[in-house]
Amino acid sequence: MLYDVIVVGSGVSGLYAALYARRAGLNVALISKSTPLRSNSAVASGGINAVLKATRNDLYRQHISDTIKSADKLGRFSTVAAMVTGSTKIIEELSSMGVAFDCDEKGHLSQRAFGGTAEKRTCYIADRTGASITQTLFTQCRKEGVKIFPNHLMLSIATFKDQLSGITILRRRDSQVIAFACKSLVLAGGGYAGIYRGHSTNSQESSGDLLAIALRTRMRLVNMEFVQFHPTTLTKSGTLISEAARGEGAYIVDEHGVRFTDELQTRDKLSRDIVRHQMAGHTVYLDFRHLGEELIDKKLPSARKHALNGAGIDILTELLPITPSAHYTMGGIWSRDDTSSDIDNIFVCGECAYSGVHGANRLGGNSLLEGAYFGKLAGINAARAAKKGEFHPIDYAQVAKESRYIEMILEGESRFNINTMRTNLGNILYKKVGVFRDHDSLADALEYIHYLMKRSSGLCCVNKERSDNVELLSIIEFRNSLTVAESVVMSAMAREESRGVHYRDDFPQSDDKNDNVNTIIRRLTGTFLRISFEGHLSSDWWYRLRKFFHVL
Repeated sequence: MLYDVIVVGSGVSGLYAALYARRAGLNVALISKSTPLRSNSAVASGGINAVLKATRNDLYRQHISDTIKSADKLGRFSTVAAMVTGSTKIIEELSSMGVAFDCDEKGHLSQRAFGGTAEKRTCYIADRTGASITQTLFTQCRKEGVKIFPNHLMLSIATFKDQLSGITILRRRDSQVIAFACKSLVLAGGGYAGIYRGHSTNSQESSGDLLAIALRTRMRLVNMEFVQFHPTTLTKSGTLISEAARGEGAYIVDEHGVRFTDELQTRDKLSRDIVRHQMAGHTVYLDFRHLGEELIDKKLPSARKHALNGAGIDILTELLPITPSAHYTMGGIWSRDDTSSDIDNIFVCGECAYSGVHGANRLGGNSLLEGAYFGKLAGINAARAAKKGEFHPIDYAQVAKESRYIEMILEGESRFNINTMRTNLGNILYKKVGVFRDHDSLADALEYIHYLMKRSSGLCCVNKERSDNVELLSIIEFRNSLTVAESVVMSAMAREESRGVHYRDDFPQSDDKNDNVNTIIRRLTGTFLRISFEGHLSSDWWYRLRKFFHVL
């Protein structure tokens, strides 16, 4: 199949990219691993940050300052400034598409407080903001003619003489490998916090597939050590209780009712405070009881539902036990300010990309904004590239190779249990590469990841059915997760300091020489990875020159 632009990922960034590529008059396909409304964007419930014209107390420079401060000297100023100044337009666009943001009695959009912000700037729809935005964008994409392919798993990037030619895909309904050709490609497939299986707020589909694919295609990964833990999730399931709860005034207390921390500090500091309190023998809770039923039902209905269904707790009258869980990843595929990547005509956006906005620690409310702003930018630039570009031949030897790979998993004899191995990976990452880490814990984690890698070749399907084989998907995802996990641990070992969400007990202070310095992972021959450190402006003069003379 031939498409001018292919977008992989159906969260806010992917939907925005597909929509704007389509508005350029091009033939656009959107590829989704599962159903489009199951993305992490759909469960980003708290809100989306923006500086609004009607808000007199907030300024762009204050939002930029808060974001840069949270990034802990790793934020890329140019991308932060572009995103923040574009936030007003994003909210206006979403409202015009039908996103019904909550409003005050004067008809102005309501904004709530989020951690680490000097002003109330988080726009919201109760505590289901992400779901409302995602549903609206999905409906708009269908209305405007984007071709949507649910239940298709991307396997690899196809190239011809180092030029993009398309992608290979596993069609889940019959386990067939197919190829789609395209002139430009947008990768928007989400982050990798789901590799902390059993200790993550992410959906089960979150396995970092696109990052593993990018690494195999010799693209750079950046700052993989920065995994943000959300401080308030249900202790047994990892279900997210949105930051909206604390923004509306819920307390964090221990079993004695003591408020031992500042609920509205940044997520990295709050998570560490909670874990330290737990290590001291305390149980930690969210306390909603003083908020009252009217406020909870109006602004926090999802929190009440999740607490009741996930923990059997009525937050009107009971304390809700919580713990930090892996939630968001600041690392990702290297990209420029315009979302272009290491390979011409491939653009990256959303959580799978390293845009430089979040640095070492994301500010709450900025993820949906980043996804929307850079998704739109990626769609516009991918469309421009496609108009200038041409189709390149698909190497069907690569398609045949992928088909043999799938056949081996389907037909081979399985020697290990995939569910046990995925759970074990999640447990070791949470214990050894969690809120606190040091050289010994990281070395233990890396050793175990290599152990799992050796045994992952013995994972094959017990169920040989070709129609919607969940086991086949799980094995592919798990092997991708191991690649990503190795990158996370190696990056964490290399960064011998504490910065943002990366806290090393053996290096508890930040090192000034690492300000604005990124950890870069490259794949060499075979499975060998190389780590280096580079500043934001260390490369790219050749690309800038080509762009200046309109070669790109």
